[in-house]
Amino acid sequence: MKLRMPKFLIEATGHILLSPRPCWFVWRPNIHKVKGSDVRRIIDVVEPGDILLRRFDGYLNTLLTKGYFSHAGTYVGNNNVVHSVSQGCICEDILNFCRADAVCVLRSKNLYPEAVAQAQLMAAMNVPYDYQFSSINETYYCTETVDMVHNHMFTEDYTTVAGNCILTPDGIFNSSAVERILTINYKGG
Repeated sequence: MKLRMPKFLIEATGHILLSPRPCWFVWRPNIHKVKGSDVRRIIDVVEPGDILLRRFDGYLNTLLTKGYFSHAGTYVGNNNVVHSVSQGCICEDILNFCRADAVCVLRSKNLYPEAVAQAQLMAAMNVPYDYQFSSINETYYCTETVDMVHNHMFTEDYTTVAGNCILTPDGIFNSSAVERILTINYKGG
């Protein structure tokens, strides 16, 4: 049986922070561990075509996403990242993308030359988000968008989760197709 989640539930889980003390939750908090100096380090090393992964600690959707990282995007230059979110495929300032609790920069070992142009095209078209996590439609979730713009270089890294064959952010992180350039995380901090 394949897991299907309604759109409103997927969107809502990305805005709920769970707090262990007291047992409570916060809607759309603005507290992140990656700070300005960390983002400067990212901007210093990131190149067009690089893949950015991020994580939010304590959010409900992080608990529902298998692995450590929970989101992925492609850096397209000019301080912009293209990624798929509930509103569709968007182009966002890297400063906003890096408001997270952990960020990783990965570089393809065999960069597909058209990756940046493909990512920009998907954002310009505002390709819809794939709430069904299905590879048979023309909508894409975040890691599927990364795979698409990088000419399907992660085909060996898909895994089955809740009955769906998907590419997780950790699948990209652990892929032999990329090298790690920079990882910023504050585990336990």
